Amino acid sequence: MTEAQANQELAVGFGGLFGILAILIKFGSARLAEVDRLGLSILNSGLLGQPVRWWSWLTATGSPLIMGGITVGLGLSLWYRRQVAWAATIIIAWVSGDVLIMMLKHLVVRLPSAQSTMGVERIGFLSSRVFSTTLLTLMVGTLLFKMLNQSWLVWLLVGLLGLWVTGVMRASMGLNNYFPSDVLGSLLLAGGWWCQCVSLHERFWVKRSMV
Repeated sequence: MTEAQANQELAVGFGGLFGILAILIKFGSARLAEVDRLGLSILNSGLLGQPVRWWSWLTATGSPLIMGGITVGLGLSLWYRRQVAWAATIIIAWVSGDVLIMMLKHLVVRLPSAQSTMGVERIGFLSSRVFSTTLLTLMVGTLLFKMLNQSWLVWLLVGLLGLWVTGVMRASMGLNNYFPSDVLGSLLLAGGWWCQCVSLHERFWVKRSMV
């Protein structure tokens, strides 16, 4: 199995799980709603006494505007290093992913959780911050493993990025703006979309460079 095929299968798997979750939310699954409420209850009990300002700041670091700026900077850096194929893949993945999540947020509409600490208005069941943070982390992680040796430093950087994503996830739920299923859907969508983009990268750019 080639790398393109492996990533394609991963994309289909992530996409399938995302589709099931979206259907359950779209049609108001009572069982899923019960799991969401239980998840929020457990999370909130563990966050009692912690300052809201900290979680608000952590959520802000995952802003699509900030993530978009970092992604453009990463793409320009790759272009400067003559990694044009990866630069194009990253920019295309980011722009198309942003369009995709906006469409899905309008297609699958769900009200925010009942107790919103920050009073943020939103539509759809996806968290743009979790999606953006996860997508950027997957981009950087892929580039680190492909362009550098798999040393302890690379694993450390990937681990730190993973902790950052986890923090943004907890902040999104800790402020009661998103349910656990919102965060899970954002993770699945980001993972599936990036795997699809990497698969297309391998199929198009690698074959083109071999001609």
